[in-house]
Amino acid sequence: MMEELEKRKKENLARTIIPNLKGEEFIKMVGKNEVFVNLFCAANGVGKSFTCCNIVVNICFGVQNKYFDYPLFKKFPYLKKGRIISDPTTLKEKIVPELKKWMPSNRYEVKYETYKEGKSYEARWRTDTGFEFDLMSTEQAPKEFESTDLGWVYIDEPCPKSIYLATIARLRRGGIVFWGMTPLAYSAWIKDNIYDKRDGKNIDYVTADVWDNCKDIEGTRGILSKVDIDRMISQYPEVEYEARVKGKFGHLLGLVHKGYEPKIHKIDPFDISKKDYCVVMALDTHPRVDEHILWMAIDEKGRKFIIDELRVKGTDAELAEAIKERERNWRVVDRLIDPSGFNEDKRTTEVSFAERMMAHGFNFRRGSKLLHECIRRTDVALKYEKKGEDFIREPEVFVFSNCSGLDKELLNYVWDEYKGRTAEERTPKPQPKDINDHFVENLHRLIIEEYTFIPYSPPERDIGESFDPHAVV
Repeated sequence: MMEELEKRKKENLARTIIPNLKGEEFIKMVGKNEVFVNLFCAANGVGKSFTCCNIVVNICFGVQNKYFDYPLFKKFPYLKKGRIISDPTTLKEKIVPELKKWMPSNRYEVKYETYKEGKSYEARWRTDTGFEFDLMSTEQAPKEFESTDLGWVYIDEPCPKSIYLATIARLRRGGIVFWGMTPLAYSAWIKDNIYDKRDGKNIDYVTADVWDNCKDIEGTRGILSKVDIDRMISQYPEVEYEARVKGKFGHLLGLVHKGYEPKIHKIDPFDISKKDYCVVMALDTHPRVDEHILWMAIDEKGRKFIIDELRVKGTDAELAEAIKERERNWRVVDRLIDPSGFNEDKRTTEVSFAERMMAHGFNFRRGSKLLHECIRRTDVALKYEKKGEDFIREPEVFVFSNCSGLDKELLNYVWDEYKGRTAEERTPKPQPKDINDHFVENLHRLIIEEYTFIPYSPPERDIGESFDPHAVV
């Protein structure tokens, strides 16, 4: 009996796997079948390929153990036809061995195919449960990915956008995508078009750093030792550290506010009452682009909430009307403006923008010009600590989910870099790129002011009424 049990165990190792906690989280997300595109953005060594190959096994052969006891694996609802996409070397050296290791032996057949690129590996797979899938290389032409309808797609590592779009079109009869990656090459378009558009329905993701697979850290169920991890990451070049160790996107290795995490800082909007919150606003003005405005609410505990944003271009009167409409139910206690807003416009009125806005009932103060101090203070406000699902330390500032402009800027606000042959020999530039940073600059100016809650003192004057332009509003 023991010999027979050992034989059956070796014939189906998928029944014995125990994923780490991040792998289990991703399996659950895919298995619930509530999301179309499922991303596993993780560092090297976390077990992405192991996790995704076992997802393939449980799709093809049903639930193999308790970690896969979810609807997608119990009864697969789509076409029994799938596809695995990666670079040729990964397909041959990683994916194929993983599939052979975890699939029940003698229950599948494979077929070699040689593509024009000269790469040879088992490219066609068929199981005795009626499933079939192919392995395709990112070196193949996008047109080759438009050949057949599919029910599932597993993408390993980033791939070109053209291949992704051609593949997605194959799921027109319903299906699911699960994608494991360390976001280095090809990663910029993935972040802009997929990662940043997470909605929990069409797109969702799980992130993990290398320490999530460390067996010396309690509660991870990892398999790597701390000593081996330290040795491994000590050899990574600095420019790839964030991606390979933390799973951060490779084209944003110079991200300024690395502490901003949408899954932590973005929250659903709620009512901002005059009694419980005071509101401050900041306006970034430029003659050639739209005006960018940000509003921040403060409660009696000192917590800060970015509650709304406005991007508008028009006359002074149109801008004033748009601001008043947004602030109709709030208690605004202060206004800041880019210091350039006090520069005289000698080409037209010889009156500054700030002075012109006074005529419409708005009194602005100069916002801070101390960029680096603003950046450091904002990083402190974004900092948080968690243990499991509970906060040990909450962030000081949260962002309402309707503030999509600020969210996108924070996720793409990077330090400037030198270009050309001498770039590696020069000290990094001390300035962020001066592009698409208007909402971020407003955030900086609001945070560094160290606002505290101002109690409500009724009756409150309506923001639209005339008032002394020199009074602080």
